[in-house]
Amino acid sequence: MRDYELEAKLQNKLVNGSNIWVVGDVHGHFKTLQALVEKLQLKENDAVVMLGDLIDRGPTSADVVKLVKMTGNFYSVRGNHEQMMIEGFHHLTFFKDLNMESRIWYHNGGCNTEFSYTTLYGDEDCERAAEDAEWMAALPTEIVLDDWRIVHAGYDQNDDVDGQPEDSHMRVRKQFYTSKKPIDPKRTVLFGHTVTFKHLHKDDSKAGLVWFSDIILDDARPMAIGLDTCLYHKLELPQVLSAYNIQNNEVIYQNRV
Repeated sequence: MRDYELEAKLQNKLVNGSNIWVVGDVHGHFKTLQALVEKLQLKENDAVVMLGDLIDRGPTSADVVKLVKMTGNFYSVRGNHEQMMIEGFHHLTFFKDLNMESRIWYHNGGCNTEFSYTTLYGDEDCERAAEDAEWMAALPTEIVLDDWRIVHAGYDQNDDVDGQPEDSHMRVRKQFYTSKKPIDPKRTVLFGHTVTFKHLHKDDSKAGLVWFSDIILDDARPMAIGLDTCLYHKLELPQVLSAYNIQNNEVIYQNRV
């Protein structure tokens, strides 16, 4: 699912010299996102594009969604955790009774999301969450610009990059990042979903660092850039949120607050 109007707006910002920051998986860590955004020093025409997984695991998912939803220059693609909320949410009971999708969401951080909505909205928690689930369902699963693709998880290397199912955009892993040739010969893919130190660097000493693919496009840029530097893990390793500026290739990091 694409939003062609949004793509045209972002491409125009790039052409006019504005910064577009792509931010990795926040997973309900609102204070960390706030601290990162302060570092970005956004100007009037700059934009922030979230890679999805705004919610679950962390303590303040409702606050994260509210910020992204209500801020004019913030945008997001839909991640698998947003999809879990869409499929598992009930507008009266929050979680659908005895529903498999609901149980999957609950045990993957949905319980934390429910608590955050109750904390932020009180008795209106289900009503506000219903509005947010509807907003999430309308989010694109990919953003395609002249030189970039922005997607939560990636693309299946065995299929044409255009027209792949939304499920691949939100959930693919090895079929994407193990590719030995560019997924899109003209565009670098910016993605989250896959924790960089665990699956991409495969090196704990690189925990908290953005991953750059060794597969190179004709213009010398990497095939893909992984931005899920992981905020939610409980290991004795850095817990980091990352932002990548597609205007000038700058990377900014923020440790978990």
